[in-house]
Amino acid sequence: MKTLIATIAVLAAFATPAFAHAHLASSVPADGAGVPAPEAITLKFSEDVELSFTGLTITGPGGEVAQGAPSLDPVDHTMLIVPVAGAMTVGGYTVSWHALATDGHKSEGSFSFVVTK
Repeated sequence: MKTLIATIAVLAAFATPAFAHAHLASSVPADGAGVPAPEAITLKFSEDVELSFTGLTITGPGGEVAQGAPSLDPVDHTMLIVPVAGAMTVGGYTVSWHALATDGHKSEGSFSFVVTK
């Protein structure tokens, strides 16, 4: 019995909890990229996200950029697609995003890109 308790104690001490979060895996435009004004911002997360609680803001030289209705890719619910409805002039832009994974964990972050023409 003592061996069993000792084994459980050792395993518990070295166990790390599995916290699943929807981490940003990639984006279009990519972080740090120089691109023509994009028609949409696409975010690829590490797991499925809830559309109602996932979104982004785009800010640049003229302030916040207007967006169309966000959607998830019909086949891949790890991919958020947000149409750009406002004009984007040459300059630096920051995308601040927040996501809710389907398992209920929240995450957030930001990245930047430059519109070159």
